[in-house]
Amino acid sequence: MKFILTSVLLLFLISSSSFGQTCNCSQEFNDVKNKIEKNYAGFKDKVNAKTEATYHKRTQVALEQSQSITSPAQCVYLINEWLAFFKDGHIQIGRNRISKEIEEAKLKERIQAIEHLNLSNEELTNLKNTKGITGIYWNEDSTSRIAVIKNKTRFRDYAGVVVSSKPGKWLPGQVVLELKRDKDMLKGIMYDRYYIPTNVSLQIRRDALGSFKMEGSKQSSTELISDAAVASKILSTKTLYIKISTFNQSNAKNIDSLFKANRSNLSKMPYLILDLRNNGGGADFSYRPITPYLYTNTFREIGADVLSTSDNIAGWAAIATTNGLPPDQKVFISDVIEKMEQSKGKLVSFSDDHNVTLDSVKPYPQKVIILINKNCGSTTEEFLLLAKQSSKVTLMGEHTAGVLDYSNVRGADFSCMPYMLYWATSRSRRIDEGIAIDNIGIMPDKVLKPEQNWIDEAKHYAEK
Repeated sequence: MKFILTSVLLLFLISSSSFGQTCNCSQEFNDVKNKIEKNYAGFKDKVNAKTEATYHKRTQVALEQSQSITSPAQCVYLINEWLAFFKDGHIQIGRNRISKEIEEAKLKERIQAIEHLNLSNEELTNLKNTKGITGIYWNEDSTSRIAVIKNKTRFRDYAGVVVSSKPGKWLPGQVVLELKRDKDMLKGIMYDRYYIPTNVSLQIRRDALGSFKMEGSKQSSTELISDAAVASKILSTKTLYIKISTFNQSNAKNIDSLFKANRSNLSKMPYLILDLRNNGGGADFSYRPITPYLYTNTFREIGADVLSTSDNIAGWAAIATTNGLPPDQKVFISDVIEKMEQSKGKLVSFSDDHNVTLDSVKPYPQKVIILINKNCGSTTEEFLLLAKQSSKVTLMGEHTAGVLDYSNVRGADFSCMPYMLYWATSRSRRIDEGIAIDNIGIMPDKVLKPEQNWIDEAKHYAEK
């Protein structure tokens, strides 16, 4: 397969923005390449006899391109384009989630580097009357208004400037989108709430750019998904609603407290709606309080192996220092590290195939409806594979992300740029059994459409 340089990347290569005194994109790219080749648990599966030539060609082209890159954002774009070869959502460039002190310093550096553009009231008013791509848009969760303007540089055709945003996201005037026209798409960079540049491709439609909706256009009737870490609500005398936005270990205590607070409701109400939409995963122990309410028969759990390298051992050791980790998990990680130390360069078992049998089946809830969407991934999918084995459970919504077969993400800071590289250190034995879900996802039992109110649909389905 011939690797073709995209027009957007060509623009990156000739950008005039400064990379600073010490950063070098070629060095950064080589560091990423070496870390992935050495530490990614899926590397030997993804780079095989059929794909090896394509991989090496792609790598050589990226290395040549990196020599002309002059800014961190452009370098991240190139690296993300290269990483896309692996088709694994568990390989990411993100923030430092291990050290609060390091991350605070790096976040400050990233914020200071963000470009600002001041738009007058007159310019904003004129944008409301324009046709075509330019205009004012709401982002997907309606928390930010973005002015998309023509702002041509060597890098972009359009810039997305923050008009307003909810606290803790972006600030007015910040340029958070840098986009180049490519047929019926806009391609380039969007900065997330932590000012990490991510690669985006936005389809151009009459009243939208990708998931960005033009202000004043007809909005769908679907309800706004709450971003509360946990929440609960009694929908009727029969139905309890519980929302869990993340299984991150920092949310584990909140989940446990929520289920304890609802113990009385859970013991007498026949129906439970468990809303996991946009739950990207976290730590498996976080969903322990939920499983007894789903259980109807023995659960089967398929184990995994972890790739033993010095970087992976260091990554697992760093996780053991994070706040909110239960004592038994620290013991587990210590045992994993001991196994890894004894088998450098090999895949070693850290999770055996096993069955989970509980003492009893709870009479309530009688039905559990779990709402899922394309943003459910990783640990959330592990939970769903467990939940699907229960005769109480019905999955409703859309297919999940399909990001689980290579898991247990660990990482390391870039040598210079203010970001962190993450990769999967473990490989599920589902792959060898032919039941992998990466890039496929978990399918719902009942599909829901975006324009429907999913909570109402789940309540009606449970109580019908």
